[in-house]
Amino acid sequence: VEQTLKALRSQAFISYHPRQGTMRNGCAALLLLVSATACAADVTFTYFDTKGRGEAVRVALDHSGTAWTDKRIAYPDYLEIKKSTNDEAWKSGLPVLSLDAETHLTQSLAMLRYAGKQSSGGKEPLYPSDPKEALKVDEILDICQDILTRSPNDDNADVKKAKREEYAAFKMKSYMSLIAQRAKSSSSGWVAGTKDISIADLHLFYSIFSLIRSGGFDYIDSKYFEQWPELVAVENKIANHDIIKSWQSKAKKEL
Repeated sequence: VEQTLKALRSQAFISYHPRQGTMRNGCAALLLLVSATACAADVTFTYFDTKGRGEAVRVALDHSGTAWTDKRIAYPDYLEIKKSTNDEAWKSGLPVLSLDAETHLTQSLAMLRYAGKQSSGGKEPLYPSDPKEALKVDEILDICQDILTRSPNDDNADVKKAKREEYAAFKMKSYMSLIAQRAKSSSSGWVAGTKDISIADLHLFYSIFSLIRSGGFDYIDSKYFEQWPELVAVENKIANHDIIKSWQSKAKKEL
């Protein structure tokens, strides 16, 4: 694989980052060629070079000890992949998790659960094996998804703003209050009541907290969830966990 990549680099087709398997500015055909080769050994996670729906999965995979490749591609390259493949998994959007050269799976929460079940080196998995504990984790995952998918949209910016403000004042507030209730009742401080951090915390942190904090949730104030002290406490607890710090440290080294 490395010899192929060197040859491609020498022809100025792609820029490759060895640890992450990151490729930028490459043509889709070459991207797929290298992807098929790399997938022969490792699980490959393909997403854009942003956090979005991918960062929680990346952190969980990094913690799991599973051999995996973090492949980040530019949007134009993804469009070329869509044009050149018959696989509906690639056409449905990113992220895509490739188990091998032929098996490409969708749905970020399914990937997160998969990664959360993996563990090695004495590490605790991030997804509980106990059915009742797993149910509590799943509840948080689905509440977070409801917050995102039920958020109103409109082509007219003024209409969208009005709808989002109403959403934040009522339905979204109900969802956030439920999450805050779960956090308050947790003896461990983790949102789903697990003994240690779980994929519920990761999803909440990246898909909700980070999205709101960054201003990426249109017309939702960046301090919106500070009205729930329990959620701020969970945010801080997650941000200071070793697996988050470890991932951030690795990511900085690749810059």
